[in-house]
Amino acid sequence: MIRSARIPNILSRIASDHVIQTAVLVTGDGELLGATSNTFVSPDGSTKESMESLGTLIADIAVDYQRLGEEYAHLEPSSTPAPKKSHLQCLLLEFDHGLVAVSSCVGVDCLVIGIAAPNAPMGMIKARLKAI
Repeated sequence: MIRSARIPNILSRIASDHVIQTAVLVTGDGELLGATSNTFVSPDGSTKESMESLGTLIADIAVDYQRLGEEYAHLEPSSTPAPKKSHLQCLLLEFDHGLVAVSSCVGVDCLVIGIAAPNAPMGMIKARLKAI
């Protein structure tokens, strides 16, 4: 278990060499557990948003994708009647002003969110989020 005071330090590790600008840890319900900064400012400086509202919005989108994956998992024929879970481990969203990557935490109902510049390498972003 990670102590809440250490969350920003751990998140700052994946944002250390400026590939990921901001890292956020939220629950599946969108509650902010920690972030590397209090507000997010877009690379061009035109948008300023609180981490709480941004984390909630991104978590809601990621959870919708997970639920959709669970619905589609039931369409696959299986020999066991056990409930199927979504296999979504990482979600990459590409926007005009940047990349948003979301990774599920194994065994815990939490999501790690990384926000990067639009030209950041997707593989590097995914690898850093999966490492946490």
